[in-house]
Amino acid sequence: MKTHLVAMLVALAMPLAGQTGSLPRLASSPEQFVPPGWTLEKKHLADLNGDGLQDALLLMKAPQTGGTPPRILVVVVRLKGPASGFELAELNDKLIPYSPDDRMEDPMADGEITAKRGAFSVKLSLLAGAGSARTATMRYGFRYQNGCFRLIGYDRFETDRATLDTLDLSINFLTGDVVRRKGNAEAN
Repeated sequence: MKTHLVAMLVALAMPLAGQTGSLPRLASSPEQFVPPGWTLEKKHLADLNGDGLQDALLLMKAPQTGGTPPRILVVVVRLKGPASGFELAELNDKLIPYSPDDRMEDPMADGEITAKRGAFSVKLSLLAGAGSARTATMRYGFRYQNGCFRLIGYDRFETDRATLDTLDLSINFLTGDVVRRKGNAEAN
């Protein structure tokens, strides 16, 4: 279980590998980072890297051909000085899962991204319309530290829709604290 969780978190924190050629390194606005054919689903402005300038957290969505669409989460930072515009700082196409299977619900249907000074978070839900009684809501917390955005927290709230049994997991990667709770939604 522990090995599986570590492998999952490493895979989720890996940067985008196959689509970096479609995103520019520099642009005059956050919207110019959106690849052709994709849409800008969400945009949040905040001073993400602590330099006093408004940066942007972007969630981009590919055209949907069935199932749930692929998405790219991108951080672009505002450039200082005479070179105005934005620079691509971080991107990830693995964090938000996608599936060609029409039975899977869109993980961002009840999901959200939030941004504030020096940090951002991503919340998503996993729910199968058929084939599984389990649902899960996950939140990933990232903080700007040592020149990059680091995963600092992970929370997973899981419910069995048949029994209403719950399993909650919270990991603080800064302190190493791991909290697990079992319960029942009806009894709690």
